[in-house]
Amino acid sequence: MGWLFTCGSTRRGLIEERTKGWERTNDDGLVITSTCLAHCYRGGSFSGVLWSVWERTFTKEGTESSPKQRWIQCDLLRHQNGDGWGYKDMEESCGPYFFSCPLKYLAMVPLEEFGGNAEWREQVVLHHQRQRNVGSGVQRSASDR
Repeated sequence: MGWLFTCGSTRRGLIEERTKGWERTNDDGLVITSTCLAHCYRGGSFSGVLWSVWERTFTKEGTESSPKQRWIQCDLLRHQNGDGWGYKDMEESCGPYFFSCPLKYLAMVPLEEFGGNAEWREQVVLHHQRQRNVGSGVQRSASDR
């Protein structure tokens, strides 16, 4: 999928839009509710990544009718002169080449319960380990790289 821009949009407005939950009721009375459980923006003034954890529930007549779903969403955000802010949406199953997802988001969406992309999650953990090493001043040898 490509980039979607809204003329004159702001980063704050786009983040609000991308993390707003919704609910709908099908003709058969099934209520589908999608809720953003957590989100954060990692990036700069003109581009970055919006990470979010989503949960979808399915109820009929007040009773859960299907197991809930959870997933990690990765929205690339950027500003484009004349167009405002836009996004390109991906989710964990796409194996995005971005690894700054908060570790707690991995815990919120257990692989065993909700599925996901094990290889991508491994890269997220490695990314955070590297960040901790850089922040603590630990130097890696060439053989560790």
